Amino acid sequence: MLGDVAVAVHPEDPRYKNLIGKELEHPFCPDRKIKVIADDVLVDMNYGTGAVKITPAHDHNDNACARRHGLEMINVFDETGKINHVGGELFAGMMRFDARNAIFEEMTKRGLIVGKKPNAMRLGRCSKSNDIIEPLLKP
Repeated sequence: MLGDVAVAVHPEDPRYKNLIGKELEHPFCPDRKIKVIADDVLVDMNYGTGAVKITPAHDHNDNACARRHGLEMINVFDETGKINHVGGELFAGMMRFDARNAIFEEMTKRGLIVGKKPNAMRLGRCSKSNDIIEPLLKP
């Protein structure tokens, strides 16, 4: 979430048509605006909320979406898996999984969590250590 730059919705979804092109406030990075974009490749309007957050520097599908729409790529990890200064001052220096828990706690505290459901994901894992591999943009 700390590297989010957009929320994608399906261009034909009547729930969000009036929001396409608008900007949202990032809850932890007040200087960054989140664009609402229309993308019929990534978004299935019949799945979940029909809105998908876009984190281009840390997800392959989001990266492809960002390239289609000319979105910024924000890297929020350092080489050791800690949140860097770009990820916001509340979480800078935290290891990635500790930061995920802290983000959820902070969002709950602010009344920003509506619900939580399991979502099966395909995660890349290291063949030697079985650690989860975080996609990371590098030159």
